[in-house]
Amino acid sequence: MSRAWTHAVPWLPILGMQWLTCLCMTNAAEPQVFRTFMPEAGPSAFGVVLGPDLALCYDDLRGGVNQVWLGSLDLTPTFQAKINQPATIKGTVFYKEGKVQPLRVNDATKAPERRFKGYRYDKNAVIFHYTLDGVAIRETLRASDEGHGMMRSWSVPEGVALFFHAETQPDAHVTFDGGEEIAPGVWRHVGQSGKSFMMVIKPRSKS
Repeated sequence: MSRAWTHAVPWLPILGMQWLTCLCMTNAAEPQVFRTFMPEAGPSAFGVVLGPDLALCYDDLRGGVNQVWLGSLDLTPTFQAKINQPATIKGTVFYKEGKVQPLRVNDATKAPERRFKGYRYDKNAVIFHYTLDGVAIRETLRASDEGHGMMRSWSVPEGVALFFHAETQPDAHVTFDGGEEIAPGVWRHVGQSGKSFMMVIKPRSKS
């Protein structure tokens, strides 16, 4: 399968379970994306392995990253019965989202219509493409801090106002760059040529 551009198709059943288990439970040299059953997610969510010890669930139906954890992703349960079971998160979850469509365009109060267009691989990153109310959005996910954190960035057309509703994260330290906080937990970015809106997520150190 080409790593240049990959459409969202349910291709996993054609692969051997033993190969998948080996792939997901060992160190991944490059990001890996699997469209599969994930816990606490809509149907056909994405399990994304960004590094040897960093993975996440991307739920396009809800509208974003459901969980980020330090550890690995086990796809074995999705192949063990006639009725597939969700993949297993192996590790410690440090970031969670639950708000429906936290990313919005031009109106922070209105949940947009979201249409998924596909994803592709870039150097050490995965890029998701979708539209919000017809506006093209490019979202890039990559590991940071030597694989113990995640950088998430969005690019939008010039002049488009992008809003993100951030939730309190007791187990993660979250920072934003390229936007302004216009209300508690509500961030605003206006698209400019060559500019993006970035979110950095790191696990909080345990005292």
